[in-house]
Amino acid sequence: MPLPSLKDQFAALIAAPSVSCTQPALDQSNRAVIDLLAGWLGDLGFNCEIQEITPGKFNLLASRGSGPGGLVLAGHSDTVPYDPQLWSSDPLKLTEVDGRWVGLGSCDMKGFFALVIEAGTPLLE
Repeated sequence: MPLPSLKDQFAALIAAPSVSCTQPALDQSNRAVIDLLAGWLGDLGFNCEIQEITPGKFNLLASRGSGPGGLVLAGHSDTVPYDPQLWSSDPLKLTEVDGRWVGLGSCDMKGFFALVIEAGTPLLE
């Protein structure tokens, strides 16, 4: 399956709720984000292993190739709780404001994942 565009990756990741919170009423699973990333990375030839760490909380280990050396990129796939009334746009929808993309997690870390995939894809071809 072709990899979605950078903008479509951003939008899909932001649209996948993944709030972590000590208040059970606000806490959400991050599985949807992990599944998106595993699908895209799998399509790029990565071996993806999804690990459930605690109920509803998941890690993704994605590797490609074998042998000495390599590169590890680490990040988190959850976001902080948010109050939608404090946002001027829907926090779970990618929105362009003054030439910038905004949405919950767009800078930390969901946007990072999309940018790393975009930057790395030409190196995998």
